[in-house]
Amino acid sequence: MTEHVSFDPERLRRRIAARQRLAVSLDGFFPAAVLVPIVTEPGQPDRLLFTERRHDLSTHAGQIAFPGGKQDPEDVDAAATAIRETTEELGIEPAAIEVLGTLDDVPTPTRFVITPIVARIRGPLVMRPNPAEVASVFAADLGSLADPGRYTSNGARSFLGVTYEMHEYRWETHRIWGATARMVHQVMALLDSE
Repeated sequence: MTEHVSFDPERLRRRIAARQRLAVSLDGFFPAAVLVPIVTEPGQPDRLLFTERRHDLSTHAGQIAFPGGKQDPEDVDAAATAIRETTEELGIEPAAIEVLGTLDDVPTPTRFVITPIVARIRGPLVMRPNPAEVASVFAADLGSLADPGRYTSNGARSFLGVTYEMHEYRWETHRIWGATARMVHQVMALLDSE
């Protein structure tokens, strides 16, 4: 079953800007950023773009993720990190990426604080995935992700004194969990309330 999800980039930009964003800074944690890319193409449903990380990588091997990584000294902000990493991982040109806003920071047990940057990528989608980092790429349409049958709450967990609900989404054979699922849940809640 596919739910109807309305994606209006300007409305989403306003909703993100109007909310109180949770910014996290933790000693000993590395700043990182990911792009939460919503792909829009004529004749296609609006979709979230995901990568499957290679199984032999030193961190987050084999996981479903958004394109992104650790902030470099030359990155002026989290959006610059997310765009640079998306270009490096997927070959998507920066000119194709329209930043819409920033979601809540997500600290991870691997000692990163991830800043999710929501962006629209207008099609036609042109990618050149980097085989050194990316095993595969897939796009899940927003309506399908909104289907309650694809979502599971895995209860609450505490991390660094904060209790989080653990989310999980299923798309075809992919299991989206952990920090990525938390980001999906944030953006889907903002789309749902449009």
